[in-house]
Amino acid sequence: MFETVFNLRAAHKHRVAPLLREREQFLAHLQHRGTGRVCLRTYASQLNQIIRFLKLTRLRRVSPREIKKAARHWATYRGKYRHLPAGPWSEPIFVWLAKRWLRFHGKLLLPSRPRSAFGDELKQYEEFMRSERGFSPVTIHGRLARTAAFLTWYFKRGPRKLSTISLKDVDKYFAMKASGWTNVTLADCAAVLRAFFRYAESRGWCTAGIAGGIKGPPIRTACLGSRSPRWSDVLRLLRATKRMNPVEIRARAILLLFSFYGLRRSEVRQLLLSDFDWQTRTFTVHRSKRGGLQQFPIHRELADAILRYIKKARPQSSCRHLFVGFHPPYGPMHPESLSKIVNFRMKRLGIRSDQMGPHSLRRACATKLLKQGASLREIADFLGHRNCQSVDLYATFDRQALYKIAALNLCGAL
Repeated sequence: MFETVFNLRAAHKHRVAPLLREREQFLAHLQHRGTGRVCLRTYASQLNQIIRFLKLTRLRRVSPREIKKAARHWATYRGKYRHLPAGPWSEPIFVWLAKRWLRFHGKLLLPSRPRSAFGDELKQYEEFMRSERGFSPVTIHGRLARTAAFLTWYFKRGPRKLSTISLKDVDKYFAMKASGWTNVTLADCAAVLRAFFRYAESRGWCTAGIAGGIKGPPIRTACLGSRSPRWSDVLRLLRATKRMNPVEIRARAILLLFSFYGLRRSEVRQLLLSDFDWQTRTFTVHRSKRGGLQQFPIHRELADAILRYIKKARPQSSCRHLFVGFHPPYGPMHPESLSKIVNFRMKRLGIRSDQMGPHSLRRACATKLLKQGASLREIADFLGHRNCQSVDLYATFDRQALYKIAALNLCGAL
């Protein structure tokens, strides 16, 4: 390992240092994930200091507190291993790399998480949503987070039981949140708590009638696509993303998936290289909410954009995801990075829309399909909704209908 990043003399020094096997395994892991030679040399040298200042003669469990203490010692140290004063990043980099190395070997001693309020009840509710309702992991996570936030707020006002919750407590919670939340957020939270208390009532955990009394603010249902950018603006967005640098090449492929296929952010992030079948000119989407798989034909514009990205812009990485970051270790893109690709470019072009992220392009796609004569049933299947009203039952899609919708001329004058 060390011979590939150091000269022979330096490699020998690293080989005689303590914990050779543990350091080699970690550095080989980083190299396999795409970390460059310069970074590997830096990390290898820093690992020696981490071992020295943590006084490790063998790999043992280490707490974050011990790591921070060693990092402060290293930052103030002046001696054989440092002749110049430490920089501002010396201590945080020491902590970051030490935690990463120890976590890789399962030796980072993390403090146990405090037990959440009503944790047992939430665990049962989670299992109910998974097994009985068939919700996706994304939906379950969101509903649990909303419910747990309310229950934590309620519990902190004085240790109480679920059986003592009243509708007045729920009203107080919404009154507290009203100044910082939009009506849409309040309505969403009301729906989530209503579902939880309906389940809690069925289990006898709380007083009957709470679920029926939870009312969110009225939300006017606008016509389909009213919040979305115009299709001419979507085409303008795509035309403006034609430069040949790696960032723009990747952005164009992502924008086409949001615009032509109406994919969700999580669905684009989950795409794998193996999901694209270039012989049959189809690709497979792992649906986030409805679950299951859905196949689409590959438009010529998308095929050109994806192949250009893979050949000219995608870093060499063992990661199976299609879209990866441009910085080592080249893992899957962060969800916020996907949102910023859309948000930044829409703002730069002055495109008007109530929403400025990937979901706005999904709405624009639905509006375009509606104007071209697709039925609500076909649009719901194409976008991966459970049914036309996005209610709880899963819908089976007609593949021929999907191909018919996907073949519509979305590209226009592109």
